[in-house]
Amino acid sequence: MSWLQKLKKQIGSQAYSEIKQLRFNNLQLNKLPDDLVSELKKCINLEILSLNQCGIRSLENLQQMNSVTQLEYLDNFTTQKTFQQIAKAFPNLEVLIAGGNFLRELSDLDGLKSLTKLEVLNIMNGINKPDSDIRKYAFEILPNLKILDEKDKNGQIYVKPKQEKKQLEIETQTNMEQEEVSQEDEESALCSDDSNEEEESNSEDEDDSDLSDFIEKKVKNE
Repeated sequence: MSWLQKLKKQIGSQAYSEIKQLRFNNLQLNKLPDDLVSELKKCINLEILSLNQCGIRSLENLQQMNSVTQLEYLDNFTTQKTFQQIAKAFPNLEVLIAGGNFLRELSDLDGLKSLTKLEVLNIMNGINKPDSDIRKYAFEILPNLKILDEKDKNGQIYVKPKQEKKQLEIETQTNMEQEEVSQEDEESALCSDDSNEEEESNSEDEDDSDLSDFIEKKVKNE
C-alpha cells in the first residue's frame, strides 16, 4: 500500500483539521515525498505521527509541525543530523520512539537538545554503549526527560505518578458510567417498545370486540 492509499484510508471523510494521528509504517521512502509533506502540513491539529520502518535517511524537507507531540520513528537510518531535523520539524515533541536506528556515538543525541518538552525517549538497540553511560548522557542534555527506554534516571522501571494513575482511574470510571447509561437507555427503549406492542395488541382486541358486537346486533335485527 502506498503512502497516498494509507493517507486516504486514515482520513476518510474527515476534514484535515480533525486528524489527530497518522501512521505510515513499513514504507520504503528513503525520504518523505514532497507531496506527502504537503499533505501533512494540512493536518494542523496532528498530534501523533508514525514513520516506523520506512528506510528514511533524511527529513530535511519536512516542514515545521508545532502540533505534533509524539513521533514514532523505529528502524530507520538516524544520525545526529536526522535528530536535528526532527527537533526542527517538531519543536513541541514530548515523546520520541526511535529505537533500532543504530546510532554511533552518544553525541548523536545532541541533535535533540532543543526539544525542551521531551519527556519520553526510546533509543533501544541504538547506541552500542553501556546503558549507564547512555542514561547519564541523555538525562544531562535533556533536562525534562523522565523516561529513557522505559526506565527512569536511575535505571528503574518507570512508575507513573499517583496523579496520572488517578486520572486514568477517573477516565476508566467515566467510561464505565457512560456504558451503564447506554445500557439503561437501550433497556428503556426495549421496555418502551414492549409497552407500545402491548397497547397496540389491546387496541386490536378492542377493535375485534367492537366488530363482533356489531355483527351480533345486526344478525339479531335481521
